Amino acid sequence: MLTVACESESGGSVVVTMRWQGEQVAEFLVDCPAGTPGVGSVTMDAGVVGSGSFSVGVDASDENIRWALTVTQPE
Repeated sequence: MLTVACESESGGSVVVTMRWQGEQVAEFLVDCPAGTPGVGSVTMDAGVVGSGSFSVGVDASDENIRWALTVTQPE
């Protein structure tokens, strides 16, 4: 599971992408409303991301957006 939380004083959004072996395996948008935390997540089926390295990108619509990211892998 990939989860992103964000907040901003003026609002905005973040686009989150996850890549494994050069292939995009997830993408989602999280709204970051002014004064209220926004949270979004995506759960992928087992095996979508195999062993090895992966990358996650977070593209914020405004430089004042604060965000946090967690990646949870099942046992």
